[in-house]
Amino acid sequence: MSDTAGLASDRKDPFLSATALAVLALICMRPDSLSANDAIISSYAPDDDCTIVEETDANVDYRCPGVFDVDVWFSIGDARWTVSFHKERPTGLVLNQGFNRAHHPDLQIEWRFDGNRPMAALQIWRFYDEAGELDDGAWVITKIDGNEICHMGFVDRLENEDALALARQFSDANARDFSCNDDPQWIGNPSLIEGHTHHTWR
Repeated sequence: MSDTAGLASDRKDPFLSATALAVLALICMRPDSLSANDAIISSYAPDDDCTIVEETDANVDYRCPGVFDVDVWFSIGDARWTVSFHKERPTGLVLNQGFNRAHHPDLQIEWRFDGNRPMAALQIWRFYDEAGELDDGAWVITKIDGNEICHMGFVDRLENEDALALARQFSDANARDFSCNDDPQWIGNPSLIEGHTHHTWR
């Protein structure tokens, strides 16, 4: 199933498009039957689908409609992003996590569920090479549990033929019990790019 957000940029509050509402209505008719395997995919064009909540010379922060009262928060800076998931505000350790290489995430989120509660998000993050081109990137797996939001793991898409399957398996097996006190890890074959590291500032 898919969920494509549609929000007029001049609205003060995020609303789902008619198509997305129809999809969610079908899901809400059977909330107890949702499982991790019932992935919902949300796609965003921030300038069209989201609300600007803050804009400075260095950053633009967007609030985008999510699923089941969990919104998506993009903070876009100097070729670096943070992406958080919360009902009311960008929060969690994820705001202090990032990669050393300049990057640009794909603006599509695959939600993973525990019942009718999103427990994790999968998103491709692509990294700029020396020529300024974006590479195949990695799946970034983010835990979502109230205020506990953090990167859990990464799967390099070039080094793992079954990268999405690995990301889904790791997410579904670990999101409920993963502690944000633990460091995220590379799943499967790690990136072979020299100096490609992830940082958590605690």
